[in-house]
Amino acid sequence: MATIDSKWMIDKLIANNGFWPNEPGDDGTPDPQVVKIVEYTNYEGRATWGVVYPGDRDHGRYERPTEYVRNPRVIWKRPVI
Repeated sequence: MATIDSKWMIDKLIANNGFWPNEPGDDGTPDPQVVKIVEYTNYEGRATWGVVYPGDRDHGRYERPTEYVRNPRVIWKRPVI
């Protein structure tokens, strides 16, 4: 799981269907495709995104409201094949 506070990075990830595009300096090994992205308000009141990967133990972690995760909503899910 990853927590990201950059809308630009999230938009890039969604535009690439859940894959991080290779950047200069990458060794060419692709990251796994993301399972879903959850947008929420963090404890500071700022928009934040939780990124869930296939091997993560708790795929619903960012969807449960806590003092750190407020108003969660899934904004992208990997298409089922």
